[in-house]
Amino acid sequence: MAVTITNRASLRYTYGAVTETVASNVASTVVNDPLNMTKTSLETAYRAGEAITYIITVTNGTDAALSNVTIEDDLGAYSVSALQTAVPLTYEGPAQLYSDGVFASELTPAVGQDSVSFTIPSIAPGSTATILYKAVPNEYAPMEPDSAITNTATFTPAAGDPITATYSLPVDTYAAVSIEKEMSPNPVTGGGTIRNTFTILNTGNTEATDLVLSDPFQPALNNLTVSINGTPVAASDYTYVGGVLTLPAEGAATVLSVPAATYTQDPDTGVVSSLPGMTVVTVSGTI
Repeated sequence: MAVTITNRASLRYTYGAVTETVASNVASTVVNDPLNMTKTSLETAYRAGEAITYIITVTNGTDAALSNVTIEDDLGAYSVSALQTAVPLTYEGPAQLYSDGVFASELTPAVGQDSVSFTIPSIAPGSTATILYKAVPNEYAPMEPDSAITNTATFTPAAGDPITATYSLPVDTYAAVSIEKEMSPNPVTGGGTIRNTFTILNTGNTEATDLVLSDPFQPALNNLTVSINGTPVAASDYTYVGGVLTLPAEGAATVLSVPAATYTQDPDTGVVSSLPGMTVVTVSGTI
């Protein structure tokens, strides 16, 4: 780890019978460790199933080359209970090696159950080696807001203590909404009542708000009734013009939203399961 040193000097002098003291400016310098390692990622947050690109950088500040440098990353392993450990990342690759910012080669890591290891053939004196690799949050990745995946890369030099670099990436806070429409009965007799059911799901970890549902019914329905989660919606809270439904109407008291998904982690397996948030809109009318 780099350390900044600052200090200032003082100077005492005399002239005649007078003694004075004057201070120098504050000087500073940065002292780098002979060997240093850092870790970060291209992403600022993660989502389930979306790859993360990790960046591990090793700097050789010594006057000798380093050979066969092995770096092990623990893939974020954490304790679920006293008896169960979960590994929230799955190595996906590829892994690439850069020397002083210039692409050097592809790397083939050793992938274990809870870690991945990379070997850098050599790092010249005063040079920097950088590894870029991809890993994907899996079914063990925590998804609740304010969660994070924290993992540590470790490099043990031939002489000296292990060098580590720990990085924590927070979960993204987002809504992921889908909608499915069903009409019943099917078939329907002309002049009869048809029910349109809109099932809105949110697989994200935060509520989706200010939804606006629009549907151009062809042919247009008559005697329209609308409900949200079984609660009737006043006709003044939606518009129905030329067979086109808009819910809610602009400025309406009714709001349309869908809650966040809920997450449960099995204490025995560590698997995180999710139940999407759901809102159901029903629109019925005669056809």
